[in-house]
Amino acid sequence: MPSQSSPPVALPGLPKKPMHHLAAADLPRALERCHRLLDKLLQHEDGWVFAKPVDTHSLELRDYLSVIAEPMDLGTVSRRLELRRYPNLLCFAKDVRRTFSNAMTYNNKGDDVYESAAKLSRIFESGWASILAALPSPPPVAVRRARLKDELPRLPVDLQGKAVVIMKDIGGWIQEVDGRVEVDFDKADEATLDKLEWLLALATMRKEAGALDNQI
Repeated sequence: MPSQSSPPVALPGLPKKPMHHLAAADLPRALERCHRLLDKLLQHEDGWVFAKPVDTHSLELRDYLSVIAEPMDLGTVSRRLELRRYPNLLCFAKDVRRTFSNAMTYNNKGDDVYESAAKLSRIFESGWASILAALPSPPPVAVRRARLKDELPRLPVDLQGKAVVIMKDIGGWIQEVDGRVEVDFDKADEATLDKLEWLLALATMRKEAGALDNQI
């Protein structure tokens, strides 16, 4: 049965840090820590409750989809993380938080599902704070822009296409001149830099994985 008020997504007293710079060398370690944190949640004695999408039919939760606009579960998060579907780590955290906030929105405080969600949410926030704390601080924005200007043209074609989509979404700093794409990187904000650097990191991981395959 739906509760009367929705809980805050982030728990009080825990850091709400912006996304830190994630260089190519940092990405595998950060992803591994996210995987370990997610496994910890799933292996918890209450983790099974959130391992699959809510079965509204079997549980006869006829109003669930009218109360919960964006259903989410940890199994879906795990698959998205494995397939590199998240453009950055904050999107991973957002989906985990949505899983628990949905449960705490639909169920009443004191209900088993509500209390399990609150418990696992605290475990997640503690682990997430540790992941953020381990990431390095970003270099100056000017340095990041210069690096992207130099390295984006070297990306594989598919990742270049994704970079163009990201840049076009911002608007005003990418245009076509005489059939060539010209980018004004001075207009790129830090959130966009994060997304583009994620593509550079993915390209590096692909290259390293290919080199490993050739050695086997």
